[in-house]
Amino acid sequence: MVITEAVGFINVTRQCNVNCKRCYLTESHRAAKERLPGNTLAAFLTSDFWQDRPVTLIWEGGEPSVVGHSLMQLYVDHASDLLPHASQTMVTNCFSVPNWLIDLSHLAFNGQVETTFALGHKFSLSGSEDLYTRRFTAGLDRFWDAGVVCTVNVELNAETIERGPTALANLMLSTKAKVWEFDISVDFRRFLAQPNYQASSTPELPLTASYASAWAYLHALNAAHGQQLRDAGITIGAFEQVAGEANNQFNVMSEDRFLTLNPDGTVTTNPLYSDLEGTFLGNLQEAPLDELLSSPRRLARVIAERRRLMPCRACPHFSYCSGGPAHVPVSDGSGECAGGKALWDLLLEKKHCA
Repeated sequence: MVITEAVGFINVTRQCNVNCKRCYLTESHRAAKERLPGNTLAAFLTSDFWQDRPVTLIWEGGEPSVVGHSLMQLYVDHASDLLPHASQTMVTNCFSVPNWLIDLSHLAFNGQVETTFALGHKFSLSGSEDLYTRRFTAGLDRFWDAGVVCTVNVELNAETIERGPTALANLMLSTKAKVWEFDISVDFRRFLAQPNYQASSTPELPLTASYASAWAYLHALNAAHGQQLRDAGITIGAFEQVAGEANNQFNVMSEDRFLTLNPDGTVTTNPLYSDLEGTFLGNLQEAPLDELLSSPRRLARVIAERRRLMPCRACPHFSYCSGGPAHVPVSDGSGECAGGKALWDLLLEKKHCA
């Protein structure tokens, strides 16, 4: 029997120090100064769900670093006491990288954190896109200068694609970051304004750019700048994949192994559902986690996630692609798919020609 890793996403706050226009969190929550109570964290981590399997705990927000050093250290230590076998890391926006965050990354996160970025629709709280970008790159460089591997996940939103691959390549080369990945872009503002769920409680999330344009953009980035980026020591997982081998670029089949905790005690699965009330399994202030795990919503989404892949089974790349990100539809009508069939076709052709 294959033992799958359990992943806990812990929103210590939903407050944030930047303004991402399509954030999956509501504006009211991003402005509120929530803090996760210690007893709620304990209730989340005290369950057989986390036992006898690999566990990764990912500290998130909002922006987790806004809670400050002392409280963040308490969270990390509390989690270590409750689940000593779990590895821990953080997703931070790099807008502010104080010394204590670098030290904590070395001491508690094995020198590894993650961040997100896009060439558009990301601003400082004062409304400046330029200030956001400058603070982001400065914070990113601080991590790498200090020996912390901060992986950058680039959101393939419409604005990033419209600016062209050269704009992104130039920014990548201007920083000291050496590990870059890519994510499908979802317009959560549009969804939150008019929520739409399947019967399984799976949200029908609208994209900001088509799959066809996203994968064409990546192909153009690799064709025009791939060798230059590789020469600079930059690794891009999407370009390093080999057809026939497992695709680890996306979190697939996640509904049965992901759990996300909010500061108010609400629990969902995928962290992108943190403010999507239709996905909530319940609240730890009202029921223990083991009861929430048996929620009909969770079971229905696990089943729906498996059914989602039925159209993929005839694809020659299915065994290693696994259908792409599980929170978005397999097909969007653009002639491409969530897994990036066109990219895999090119990789398979490259492999056969080698």
